[in-house]
Amino acid sequence: MPSSRQVVLVWLLLAGFVLPCAGADVPSPEAHLGYRPGADFHLAAWPAVVDYFREVDEASDRVLVRNLGESTEGRPYIVAVVSSSETIKDLPKYQQFQRRLSHPGLTATTETPDPVAESKPVVVITCSIHSTETASTLMAMELLHELASKDDPATRAILDSTILLLVPSANPDGVDKVAHWYERSKGHPWEGSGLPELYHKYAGHDTNRDWFMLNLKETRLLTQLLYQEWMPTILYDVHQMGSRGARLFVPPFYDPINPNLDARIHQSIFMIGAHMAGDLAAAGKQGVLTNAMYDNWWNGGNRTTPQRHNIVAVLTEAASVRMASPIFLERGDLSGGSRGFRDHAPTVNFVDPWPGGWWRLRDIVDYELICARSILTLAASYRQTFQTNLQAMARNATRKGENEPPFAWVVPRNQRDPGTASELVRILHASGIEVRRATQPFQADGVSYEAGAWILPAAQPYRSHLKDMMERQVYPSRFTAGGVPETPYDVAGWTLPLQMGVQVSAVGTRFSADSEPLERIELIQGQRSGESAPKYFALGNQANDDFVVVNALLDAGVIVKVNEASGHLSFPADAQAEAVLSRVLPTVSSQLIGHANDPSPKLSRELRRGRIGVYQPWDSSMDEGWTRLVLEKFRIPYTTLHNAEIRAGGLKERIETLVIASIEPRTLSQGYSEGQTEPKYVGGLGPEGAAALRAFVEAGGTLVCLENSCDYAITEFALPVVNVLKGVKSSRFYAPGSIVRVTRTGTSSLTRGVSSELSAYFDHSLAFDVPENVQRPGKVGLRYAGKNLLESGWLLGPEVIQGKAALVEFNIGPGRVVLFGFPPQHRGQPHGTFRLLFNSFYREEDPSGQPPK
Repeated sequence: MPSSRQVVLVWLLLAGFVLPCAGADVPSPEAHLGYRPGADFHLAAWPAVVDYFREVDEASDRVLVRNLGESTEGRPYIVAVVSSSETIKDLPKYQQFQRRLSHPGLTATTETPDPVAESKPVVVITCSIHSTETASTLMAMELLHELASKDDPATRAILDSTILLLVPSANPDGVDKVAHWYERSKGHPWEGSGLPELYHKYAGHDTNRDWFMLNLKETRLLTQLLYQEWMPTILYDVHQMGSRGARLFVPPFYDPINPNLDARIHQSIFMIGAHMAGDLAAAGKQGVLTNAMYDNWWNGGNRTTPQRHNIVAVLTEAASVRMASPIFLERGDLSGGSRGFRDHAPTVNFVDPWPGGWWRLRDIVDYELICARSILTLAASYRQTFQTNLQAMARNATRKGENEPPFAWVVPRNQRDPGTASELVRILHASGIEVRRATQPFQADGVSYEAGAWILPAAQPYRSHLKDMMERQVYPSRFTAGGVPETPYDVAGWTLPLQMGVQVSAVGTRFSADSEPLERIELIQGQRSGESAPKYFALGNQANDDFVVVNALLDAGVIVKVNEASGHLSFPADAQAEAVLSRVLPTVSSQLIGHANDPSPKLSRELRRGRIGVYQPWDSSMDEGWTRLVLEKFRIPYTTLHNAEIRAGGLKERIETLVIASIEPRTLSQGYSEGQTEPKYVGGLGPEGAAALRAFVEAGGTLVCLENSCDYAITEFALPVVNVLKGVKSSRFYAPGSIVRVTRTGTSSLTRGVSSELSAYFDHSLAFDVPENVQRPGKVGLRYAGKNLLESGWLLGPEVIQGKAALVEFNIGPGRVVLFGFPPQHRGQPHGTFRLLFNSFYREEDPSGQPPK
């Protein structure tokens, strides 16, 4: 549907009005802001950015600004479509060309124009996904003005031969948070630093780690634009890095490369990087680094996930300033020290080092503006090459899926957690993956599947992404010259079915099945079965959604019992329960069974869930943010507690469970130091906080520690347990972001509803030795597998943790401390271990008055 502005333009033309020249009356960013973008000590808040983009939209027929939706905290998420005025008037035609290029199997007639000949490369530029990397939003304002107002040959070539989708920030909330904090910080020792909150409500820096999981609203909005609406040719993600290395990194990337990517992606990245580097050199810009630090292995970033969708996606990383405050660096302050960049001397990938001096926000804007125009100029000059490659990659992916195993992946509906299975399929579908539903029972690889099973055919244009999500990663062992493991960029393994605990079968032989394509994935809805007029209901207590039902029941005062033998839950089918079920059951996947009698008259205990607190340090923690997101997703209420609220004591009067996310012990105890932030945010828990936590547990509270915070609890509570990885060198044991197998040990309320074996995410995590012959022995709920430990990624020295404890609880009086050696809620991805965290919020009480479990 055309926008109202497009309709107005058509009306004006039909009425005989002459549109003004594009450059006339286009406001400059400097006139709008009152300073030039990149000026020292100036950042633009998000409303000023949005207002400027809309002003340019009104003034120029080359620009059309769209609001894609709202950010997490309700700010507009905008994109500017920029091209020639003729193209802007006919955007649906060019969208259709992109669709046909990216999905060549779509029906075409002999009269249909050749999309390669008629289309224009669609280039997406995304800015400031990391909001303390402040320059690119300002660069976007200047780029928009240049393209909307200039008529020089270089600008005309870009407008006539490309379509730009310019996203001034992929995290609008963060732009505001950082701009306002920077104003507060100016003139203080912490100027340009010390932000006491995440610059995204949940993810902070991990906004750029969500591109296959789609937990965040911002990710979902851009994903819709990329894979459902525009199917672009090229994506440029603009970033900043530390201050003391190169002035700018441009592609190509460092080894290793992901084997699922088409060779055209890698070669096109070389081409783009070389063009950027050449344009930067021509402009006299020094300190440009290539082929270092950033590899092309992992999936989940705003440049890496699009590459699996046949989009040539790149990033640049500029040296940072202190938000908008300039810095001065002597030559001796500059260093290398990372993969492919060992020192600050001239090399083949670092030909012209920057000599030092003042480095300003405007310098970053200049470098990034050169790169943005460079990529647009290249796309215009090699229009047909890029568009031909887009079509060829899609055809090649489909052909491989037709001729090479696996030919498909099948996701049965009958799962331990059917809601999570449907969520996995929904995520893939939202990422552009074709999903089919079996309309009849069928067989594949000799296995029988019921009607309703989801089929994910490999023969589709986005096969690279599907394969990369479903298969197990085997990261190549890489070491430095000194024998130390070479650190991958981000993670080594991410296999989605393993993380989510979903049964999926790869089909290695050709098969046939009656099926239908799905336009949308309907999440499995809760159902009732069994007695038509039950006296009791039973809940399997295996699905994550079951916690939504249980919490609603407990909040309504319904007595819920757990069977100690089976782990199943039961509750009376009375009016109170019915009121809850009629409201909640349609929104979840839980399956209820009605019974004429109490299904657990014996061996049962009452389930209790007290008030939950989540500790939030002022030295902000992304893991804490993800913890909040997961709790909110499953409607688990909590209260956020800061240092002062814990140091004040009396915690047991306010909460029953306190969760401390994966936070380093030093940060927990000390927090920000004097001069690093505003005085009211200085400090950590300190001795008073540690004493308050001990008093809380001794009064009957539950302290849940995730990953790194376990070391803090071990010390402060003098727990008889040893983190066997503490102080171990990486040459002996190394596991960078991988998936490992864990096994259930004995019976524990912490492992209710989980299978005997499950997958856990392990990222420089912990493993425990738990002595048995001590006064307060810990109860082990999970151990790392004794053999076949690694499931996806890279693991050096598995024998160091094989058989060691992964989940332990210690009873201290009526209270307890729970230690998770791994992060069960990591980035909102491992749905298969969410249940373990949720279980820790509940106590099981014997109705006869026995102490809680």
